[in-house]
Amino acid sequence: MNINNGTNSTWIECDLEDDLGYDLIPMYRILFILSCITVPLGIFLNIIFIVTLTFLAKKIFDVNIHALLLSCIAQLPLSLIQGPIRLYFYYHHGCSPLAGTPLCQLTVYLDYIPTQINNFLVVQLSLERLLLVVKPFIFHRARHQKCSYAICLHYIGLFVAIAFPCVYYAVIMQNGASTYDLDDPSTTQTCDLWYSRDIYELFDLLITFVPYGLILTACLSVISVILYRKYFLVNRERRQIGSRSHRRLLLSLHLFLLWFILTWSPWVFYDFFQTVLNLTYSVYIDAITTYIVYLNYTFSSTIVLITFKEMRQFCFAKFGFGRSVSSRVNHIELANRADPAPTLRQLQTIGSTQVANHATRNHRRIHAA
Repeated sequence: MNINNGTNSTWIECDLEDDLGYDLIPMYRILFILSCITVPLGIFLNIIFIVTLTFLAKKIFDVNIHALLLSCIAQLPLSLIQGPIRLYFYYHHGCSPLAGTPLCQLTVYLDYIPTQINNFLVVQLSLERLLLVVKPFIFHRARHQKCSYAICLHYIGLFVAIAFPCVYYAVIMQNGASTYDLDDPSTTQTCDLWYSRDIYELFDLLITFVPYGLILTACLSVISVILYRKYFLVNRERRQIGSRSHRRLLLSLHLFLLWFILTWSPWVFYDFFQTVLNLTYSVYIDAITTYIVYLNYTFSSTIVLITFKEMRQFCFAKFGFGRSVSSRVNHIELANRADPAPTLRQLQTIGSTQVANHATRNHRRIHAA
């Protein structure tokens, strides 16, 4: 049942029941309550990420983490702009912009373009992580080498990942797609991207599901390489390669990609089976899985803030998160300075003195006897 909300706006369309007859209002109330926590928290954390990245860009912007940081930047519109919009429509019981209106077009642009940019960047990030696990110094340049083959492919991949979604959706919205069903524009429809030809819809499915498949395949490959090194190589060959900073970088990439897979998998599997099998589904499944996807955009940058040492220290120093921790550390350091621990030479001297004293006491006991 499609009705307008209480404001009698002609730009808003509401579905109070799904096609299976389930009442949607209780679900949207729960999602609104949860979003009242996650949306402001996500905005706050993403603003901290922006400030931290602005001050530390020259220090941390390395070729190994270009895709990671750009992925977090691509998620900013989804958290800072789409988050409040979704919160507003959750408050109005799941109402969404009416199909074909400018507000619907803005929502579609803000949803599809940053999402695809983020997905393509995560694909590149997952493939580069596999290369870093197999060959840690693949992005290192020789002393007299300006640019290596791997670095050239890296920048080409970044350009394609960012430029392709921007150009593709701008063109397809003017030629072959719209925010309302072109086959039957008279019916009330959901605000989404509708295609006039099946070939466009097939291509949209490919650019949606293929990136997830590549990410999942790369993650399984990384797990296979790690297990192979741990259980099948001899001890001298399976030692960890790379510096401590390299291992710390891999840890950040592992957590970032694990969070991506956990939050995207429910929606991908639901949408895949619904599209392929053409099933009639409850809006409960779509709304809940979409909400989980938006949790990825909300907290991905927080993983970067926590796992990168420079960014974490900057947040502790500038935003006061670590005042209690730093005060405790300073107190321990002052105590150590007041009573410094003995050095190795001092310990050896003390030990030899105790042995000599013990031998002297035994010698005196023998003579006395």
